[in-house]
Amino acid sequence: MTVLLERGSDLTVDVVRRVARDGEAVELTAAAVEAVGRRRREFLDFVDAHGERHLYGITTRHHTGATHLLTPQERAEYGSHFVTVPSTTGPGLPGRVLRAVLLARLADVLNGTAAVRPETALALVGMLDGPLPHVPERGHGEPGDIIALGHLLRPRFTGHVEIGEGMALINGSPVAAGVLADAVVSGRGHLAVAEEVVALAAVAAGSPDAHYDVRLAALWGDEHQTAALARLRDLLAGGGRTVLPYQAPVSFRSAPRMLGWLRRCQAQAEECAAIALSASSNNPVFVGPDVSPPLGDVLSNGGYHNPLAAPVLDALTRAWADLGQLVTAQVGRLVLLPDGIAATESEPRVSMFDMTSSGWAEEGRAAAQASLIGLGPVGRTDTTTSEVLAWRRARDAGAALVANLAALAVVAAHTVARRGAAVPPGLAELSGAVLTAFPLDTHPADFGPALVRVQEHLLR
Repeated sequence: MTVLLERGSDLTVDVVRRVARDGEAVELTAAAVEAVGRRRREFLDFVDAHGERHLYGITTRHHTGATHLLTPQERAEYGSHFVTVPSTTGPGLPGRVLRAVLLARLADVLNGTAAVRPETALALVGMLDGPLPHVPERGHGEPGDIIALGHLLRPRFTGHVEIGEGMALINGSPVAAGVLADAVVSGRGHLAVAEEVVALAAVAAGSPDAHYDVRLAALWGDEHQTAALARLRDLLAGGGRTVLPYQAPVSFRSAPRMLGWLRRCQAQAEECAAIALSASSNNPVFVGPDVSPPLGDVLSNGGYHNPLAAPVLDALTRAWADLGQLVTAQVGRLVLLPDGIAATESEPRVSMFDMTSSGWAEEGRAAAQASLIGLGPVGRTDTTTSEVLAWRRARDAGAALVANLAALAVVAAHTVARRGAAVPPGLAELSGAVLTAFPLDTHPADFGPALVRVQEHLLR
């Protein structure tokens, strides 16, 4: 399949998933290419008529050079080379994230606020088809995304830009939009898996149906908790499971509300990612004659600072880390059941996975820190943004949650299987897959590979 893009609103989280993760191709429609060319001509007419104005990165240089107006000769020379930006080192961002960033970079192009040439727009799209440069994920102390964009775009566009295109390529906040969209795609999977594994744990614990009663929805008054309750009821329906005559431990009774909170965080992240992907974020932006007659205008602005990305990523991180704590509590409770793993194993084996679970819970807890606006260096760059740092923390918390859910899934599936108890139809596929990946009586030497297989199934 090929994704066709014509306007900024075509850039969605689903497009990011299809292109960045599933490897689908991208093309600009003929109408989009024509619109890019028309906007470029309007931009050049505007610059020719306003050469006496301080237009950031166009009639001036960037950063501290913004105070000095360039001569026509200096302007032409400056516009012909890729803008100088700082650099950093370290492990690289995954290819899927870089493809998400490239997609987000197209927003200004398709919105007409980055007045690049059609060949530049097509070159950006072409980068999605080939290997991408190494872009370090550490050491981003800039306002906006210029370090990451410099690493990503410099190899392709050095010697291939003209006036105004340098700032249109390396300024703005497409990295913020890209990393947020990447976390949102991951979050969809984390949510679905969490609900299934927590439901399987409820079967193993004999958690009473009252804990998921439909009447609780009206009492709690939250659409996302209502949805979590409904999902758990569906997964637990049928199968004739045995339930306790008294209430289950707190971690099992709190699970529907925690999953509802995760649903709310995911919904907020979906909304913010949709906004960020299609929004114009360049500094400066060009608005055409249709907005500001007769020739348009260039607006210097704070588009490089995406205020949605880091706080929303932090919210996902906290939700994933918090759920990890609850998962660890459930693992411990299942291990200690009178008819649980510890009571049925010939020696402590899977029953010791409460230690593994505790370790992963602490990994998630360590990631759950606030990613605040940074205090920048002296001078004009007096604050920095922290989206890549927030993404790293979310990635780590998400990975810890999935690993912890794998431990819970093994303990729960083994508990039920050793009893010879029935599994509800909605959980049969998960339980079967876990027991296939990590069979009963797996030798301890094979625990590591078996756990990896369970995690791979959860990440499918």
